[in-house]
Amino acid sequence: MLDRLKGLWDNVLKSKSKSDQKPRETPSGFRGMVRQLFLPYIEMISGKGITRRWLFTTFSILGTMIVLIFIVSVSLINNYYYNNIQQILDQRVSVAADYFSQTALSTTGSFSDNDYQLAAQSFVEGFEDKNKMEVQFINSKGRIVVTSSGFEPPADEIIPDYEIARISGKYGTWNGDNENKEHIFAVTYMLDSPNLRGAEAIRMVVSLQPTDSAVSRTIIMITIVMLLVIMFISVSSSYFIRSIVNPVKNITNIAGHIASGDFSIRLEKEHDDEIGDLMDSINAMAAELALSEKAKNDFISSVSHELRTPLTAIKGWSETVLMCGASDEAMMKRGLGIIINETERLSGLVEQLLDFSRMQSGRMVMNFQMLDIVAEIDDVVFMFKEKAKNEGKRLTFYEPEEVIPVMGDRNRLRQVIIIVIDNAMKYSEPGGEIYIYTSVCDDKMTIGVRDHGCGIPAEQLPKVKQKFYKANNDKGGFGIGLAVADEIISRHNGEFNIDSVEGDGTNVTITLPIVRQTSAIEISPPSESTSEKGENNNEQK
Repeated sequence: MLDRLKGLWDNVLKSKSKSDQKPRETPSGFRGMVRQLFLPYIEMISGKGITRRWLFTTFSILGTMIVLIFIVSVSLINNYYYNNIQQILDQRVSVAADYFSQTALSTTGSFSDNDYQLAAQSFVEGFEDKNKMEVQFINSKGRIVVTSSGFEPPADEIIPDYEIARISGKYGTWNGDNENKEHIFAVTYMLDSPNLRGAEAIRMVVSLQPTDSAVSRTIIMITIVMLLVIMFISVSSSYFIRSIVNPVKNITNIAGHIASGDFSIRLEKEHDDEIGDLMDSINAMAAELALSEKAKNDFISSVSHELRTPLTAIKGWSETVLMCGASDEAMMKRGLGIIINETERLSGLVEQLLDFSRMQSGRMVMNFQMLDIVAEIDDVVFMFKEKAKNEGKRLTFYEPEEVIPVMGDRNRLRQVIIIVIDNAMKYSEPGGEIYIYTSVCDDKMTIGVRDHGCGIPAEQLPKVKQKFYKANNDKGGFGIGLAVADEIISRHNGEFNIDSVEGDGTNVTITLPIVRQTSAIEISPPSESTSEKGENNNEQK
C-alpha cells in the first residue's frame, strides 16, 4: 500500500515538473474547476515554506476538530435513540410484570405450567402495543411458552437477557442479533409471585432495524455536512492562498530585484489591506533607495570633480615652477603660493569627508568647554572680511555688547559658522549683503545668518540638510556641509533651521543653550590655532 501511494505521489511530482517545462491548457468545465481548486494544495505539499506549514497546521487542527465533532455527534445520536428505547422498554416491561403479577397470578393459590401459560396467553391477547414490540413469557425451565408474534420460537434459542435477569434476580437487558440475524433489543423481568416456582419471567423485544436506519441516515447527513464544511474551507483556503500567499511570493520576487540593484521596479497594489500597505512601503523604500543611489553617484562625481580641481592646479603649477626654475623668482613665488593655497583647499575637502565619515559611524568626538560664542563669531567674520571684499560683497556682524557664554566644542561650532557664512557668500551675487546677528531669549541664544541671494525653492527646502543633496549643482561642494552642521548643533542640544524664499534669500538660525552663572567660570579665549583650523574647514557646498 505504501509503495502504491509513493508511486502515485511520484507521478504527481513528475506531471508537475512536466507542466513547469511545457505549459498546458487549463481544462474547462468541472475538471478545470476541480483542478483550479486543488492545484494550490498540490503545489503547497510539493513546495516548502509558509504555505506548506500553513496547510499542515490548518488541516491538522481542522481534521482533529472534525473527527472529534463526528465522534461526539455519533455518540450523542446513539445515546439518544438507544437509551430512549431502553428506558421505554424498561418502563413497559416493569409495569407489565407488576400488572401481570397483581392480576393474573394472585387469583388462585397454586399455578401449574398450564395455568401459567393460559394466563400469559390471555395477557398477550389484550396487550395493545404488540404491533410495536413483541411480548414473551418464559417458564421456569427458561423456555419461551407464549409470544405475541404468534410464531413458536426455537427450542434451543439462547436468551442472554433472561440468564442475566435470573442471576441478578430482577431483570436483564441484551442488545444483539437473533437467530434470523435481526438486530434486536430485549429486556427481561423476573415475575415475583409465591404461586410460581421463581424462574418465570416476562420479556419484551423490539427490533432495532428502523432505529439503525434512522441512525445511519443521521450519520450520513452529518458526514455530508462535514464534507460540505471541508469543501467550503478548502475554497476559502484556496482564495486565501491566492490573495495572501501569492502576493507575498510576488513581494519576495520584487524584493530580490531591488536587492540586486533594480530600483525602478514597482509592485502593483491590488487591495487596501496589510499586504497593500506592505507593497506601498516596499515601493517607497525602492524610491528612497533610487534617490540614495542617485545621490551617492552624484556625490562620487562631485568628490571627483572637487578633488581634481586643486590637484590639477598643483600639478600644473609644479610643472611651471620646475620649468622656469630660479631664473624667474616672481613666477616661482606665485606658483608656490598657488600650490600652498590649493593644498590647503585640498586638505579642507579631505577634512570634510573625514568629518562626514565620523558622523556616519558615530565617532565624532566633542570636546566641551565654556566659551564666548560672540568672540568666536567675530573671529570667523573677520576671517571672511577680505574674501567678501574681493568678491564685492558686504559682510556685517551686529555684535552684541554682552558676553554670551555657551558650553560647546570650539572647533565644531566655528566649523558650523564657517559653513553657514560660506554658503551665504557662495549664493550671493556681487554687491549682495550678508548679515550676522545674535539674540537671547530665556536660556537660549540664536545666531542668525541672513543673505539676499537666489534662495531655495520651497520643494527643495526640506531636503537641503540631507546628506549628498545639493539644491544648486552649479556651485561647488559635496552637499554634506549642512548635514554635518545639523549633526554638530544637535550634539550641542541645539536647533539648526533654514528658512528661504526663492529669489529673496535665505535665513539660517542656530539656537544653542546658554549658561547663566559665569562669575565662577573661566571662559577660554579664541586662539589663532583654532582660527586657522576653522579656516581649513571652509565649506564648499
